[in-house]
Amino acid sequence: MKNGKQGTMRKLLSSPISLIIVLFAFVVLWKASSNIYEKVLISRTKLNQAQAEFSKLEFREKDLGSQVSRLSTEQGIDAEIRSKYKGVRPGEFVAVIIGDSQVASTSNASSTASVGWFGAVLQRFGF
Repeated sequence: MKNGKQGTMRKLLSSPISLIIVLFAFVVLWKASSNIYEKVLISRTKLNQAQAEFSKLEFREKDLGSQVSRLSTEQGIDAEIRSKYKGVRPGEFVAVIIGDSQVASTSNASSTASVGWFGAVLQRFGF
């Protein structure tokens, strides 16, 4: 009797319908696992991006903290006002020194450009 039950079980498992059902279940499980794997890859990429952004924000926080601590002093405020607005205190003067080579090359270029090529030729001959 045992052989009879095993024979029917073996026939049932080796039948084309049961093979199709097993193949269908395998395809469904394969598709589900591939979808999960794709989601894992996407989440890893997003995690790496978020960690990179977090490190940038930590650096920015440290930089802003140092700027705040610098601006909490009178000297820091004074230096910031002088750098941004070119400000001076009462009684101070600002002197702008321009090198001779820059002035000469700028004046020649601007005078040539304003009078054209014929004017430049006349200037060469002293007219």
